[in-house]
Amino acid sequence: MSSEIEIPAEVPVMTLNETVLFPQAMMPLYIFEPRYRQMLADVLSAARIFAVAAVDTRQEEAEVLETPHSIAGVGVVRACKQNPDGTSNLILQGLARVHFEEIVAEEPYRRARISQILSKSDGSVQSLSAIQPTLISLVQTQMRLGAPIPKEVLQFLSNVKEPENVLDLAIYTLCSSSKLKQQLLETRGILERFDQFERYLGSQIEQLKLDRMLKGGLDDEHLGNN
Repeated sequence: MSSEIEIPAEVPVMTLNETVLFPQAMMPLYIFEPRYRQMLADVLSAARIFAVAAVDTRQEEAEVLETPHSIAGVGVVRACKQNPDGTSNLILQGLARVHFEEIVAEEPYRRARISQILSKSDGSVQSLSAIQPTLISLVQTQMRLGAPIPKEVLQFLSNVKEPENVLDLAIYTLCSSSKLKQQLLETRGILERFDQFERYLGSQIEQLKLDRMLKGGLDDEHLGNN
């Protein structure tokens, strides 16, 4: 459904610390700042679309200026509940990767002219179709080793059809490094993106194995017996 939505050439931008929006992902947001309250009111009366960009901490005075990464995610408001105090809770569904061509306004909130970034199918049909079963196997291994991953995540990833969608949703859900998330958002090649994320999951599995070995096979509750 999200692929049928036309993305405007210019969108409002919400800039947040260590927050990366991926296509298809459902991101809960709490809107409380006056500028973003105004942004949300304008968005809901129009296309319901805005971008979420992570602060680019590599830039000088990034925290003060809220300098965004040039590549971000754009999403559509799927649900919104306004609270009695004027704040709002909403669910934003990612639509696409975009590049900020130009920041066109800063007041009353940031707006940017954007262009959509399309992924590259850089692998064979067989290699791309192997993404989903490989990810599911890696997640199952993490869970067996004690990773606190809800069963619903595994079920959800099993039901997604498109390899790239499975990959992006897995990254959004399972990657704890915002720096790596941003790097993967910027990686156009689907197989290249998968290879990087597979290595990350592999390192997580090795860490879980090490933790288990150091605990002597005991769970956290019985560590005092080790």
